[in-house]
Amino acid sequence: MARTVKLDPRVLGARVCMTLWLAFAWVLLWGSVEVGTIVSGLIVATVVMVVLPLPRVPVEGLLRPLSTVWLVLVVAYYLIRSSIVVAWLSIRPTAPPRSAVLRAPMRLKSDFTLALAVNTLNLLPGGIVVRVDPVARYVYVHVLDAGTDEAVEQFRRQTAHVEKLYLRAFERDEDWRPSPEHYSAPADSAPTTAGTTTPGDPVDPAGGTDPENPGDADGSRPGEADADAASTPAGAEKPYDPTTEEEGPW
Repeated sequence: MARTVKLDPRVLGARVCMTLWLAFAWVLLWGSVEVGTIVSGLIVATVVMVVLPLPRVPVEGLLRPLSTVWLVLVVAYYLIRSSIVVAWLSIRPTAPPRSAVLRAPMRLKSDFTLALAVNTLNLLPGGIVVRVDPVARYVYVHVLDAGTDEAVEQFRRQTAHVEKLYLRAFERDEDWRPSPEHYSAPADSAPTTAGTTTPGDPVDPAGGTDPENPGDADGSRPGEADADAASTPAGAEKPYDPTTEEEGPW
């Protein structure tokens, strides 16, 4: 009995888009938009897709065109704004900003979408992703300016906004169809939960030990933490902690 092979329309659409993209790259390489160049590009792209196929990535979400266009526009805005901020930090007549490695949640279900989001964060001036936890879905970003609470809050909101844009463009709940071929990344054993840092607590790359107080890892003096906790009003709003809250204020 012949075996029936059913091709998922989403997989077929992804292959067609990849073929068109390769043909477009072929036309760019030749530098002329002619019928012969376009046809030859389609032929070469088809041969590459058949003879040299890339590892199959399960297509589990659905691309939303309007949300994708909005994603591109917002990322372009962030690129311009971050470039201006970094340029000002490099020429302002004050001390260099304090840098730090900050942790932020990135709750994207697909590893492919997670990779796209990480690449987007790497494109934004002022920060670079140094580590990704594929199981807990956290990214660790080295931020150029993390010397103030306002700068840390700005980083948190920008990262959360990028995450939300990718969720709306590729991984809406009503469009998500889990695939049996979904790849599960191996567990990441280091650093442990005790050694991680929330977005509200910057990590000094030069080391967190105060030379005057070598016994205190965070550089604070004994009793300061208790004094701060005692001075916080009972009804005051606490900073957003991704380890305890499911959703942020956005």
